[in-house]
Amino acid sequence: MIDTKEMDISVFPDGPVGFDGSHYLYSKGERLYLDNLANHFKSVTIFTFALRTGTIMYEGVSHSAFTAENLTVHELPFSKKLNPSVFEKLLHFIKLFFIMLRHVKKFDINYLFLPSYISAIAWLVGKLKGIPHIVYVADDWVAASESMFKWEQHKQSLFYRIYTKVSAILERRIGSSARFAVTAGGVLRQKFEDFGIHAYETTPRMTLTKEDQFFREDTFTDGSFTCLHVASLIHDKAQHDLIVAFKDVVDQYPYAKLIMIGEGPEHTKLVKLSRELNLSESILFKGYVIDEAALYKLYRASDMFVLSSITEGFPRVLYEAMAASLPIVTTNVGSIPHLMKDTVNALVVKPRIPKDLAVAMIKMASQNDLRKGIIKQEQETMKGVFERMNKSQISDLVVKHF
Repeated sequence: MIDTKEMDISVFPDGPVGFDGSHYLYSKGERLYLDNLANHFKSVTIFTFALRTGTIMYEGVSHSAFTAENLTVHELPFSKKLNPSVFEKLLHFIKLFFIMLRHVKKFDINYLFLPSYISAIAWLVGKLKGIPHIVYVADDWVAASESMFKWEQHKQSLFYRIYTKVSAILERRIGSSARFAVTAGGVLRQKFEDFGIHAYETTPRMTLTKEDQFFREDTFTDGSFTCLHVASLIHDKAQHDLIVAFKDVVDQYPYAKLIMIGEGPEHTKLVKLSRELNLSESILFKGYVIDEAALYKLYRASDMFVLSSITEGFPRVLYEAMAASLPIVTTNVGSIPHLMKDTVNALVVKPRIPKDLAVAMIKMASQNDLRKGIIKQEQETMKGVFERMNKSQISDLVVKHF
């Protein structure tokens, strides 16, 4: 039997970390996951970009400092231009390829997070150097291609169609050649099993414990109507659909409030949209709430949780809402429908249709028996989630499949 404590593993996450001048930081759930990974291997080296204080999205990835002594971050260089051309982006990828060619050869395993073109470059380097890889699948690569494509002016072009085709090819090639995959939900697990490899649902990447679970029979009990949304303000989360939908909710319930937790590049556009719809008094933009106790207090003080995303794996916020016995309205993207069943433990609608989102929110608020049943079933769902928590999942699977 192999000993993972003698193995060096490289990790290519699907997003940047933060750097405050002294320490590298990450969102707390991902930081805990990677620190724990380091506890089971000789060393962990993270290859990624690092955001500095004051840059866009820094607050969203800088919640918690890495603590494992055998974990290091190898910074990859950013593209110098904020909006590089296709040619400039290609040159940047070539530069990253040669950087990885120099450094990745010393590792026993490459751990690739998908979808990510950085992981695709690492996969190619690993193929050349004969290094085996494993994958974590956060989202369907083809579905996520729309938000990953940075050249808006080419969205309807042949180039964009080629881009999505290349994404599908990379997903299949990287997936089918992996020793195993862990996925964010059952839908993605089935997809990667169809590629002919062993695939498993990842252990839930959250900081919640059983002790954090909050039990209640119902919400909407004090005459309030507070909807909560927690997500980065980015294209994928489709908060513009949520705001349009909330206009219909306010027309029926003038006292309804929507609290939006998060920050991101779409913030200015979303505030402008809320003003245009005369919702400035109804929608509260709170920014990031880093303190977990304060965040969980907001979950417990709300009456409904709403997710409007157009692409996801399985978002951590749904675990947090269920743990707070907060009834959920969500879109049916990614692996969400695998766990969240319409009228059972959530109300589930199609993405990009604000009217359906509004109808579901009004239904959740107005049908007491339905809402109470959903809350009760959420509590049962979380029992199963806590049972799936396994800090040694990756090292156990390495021992099994290598």
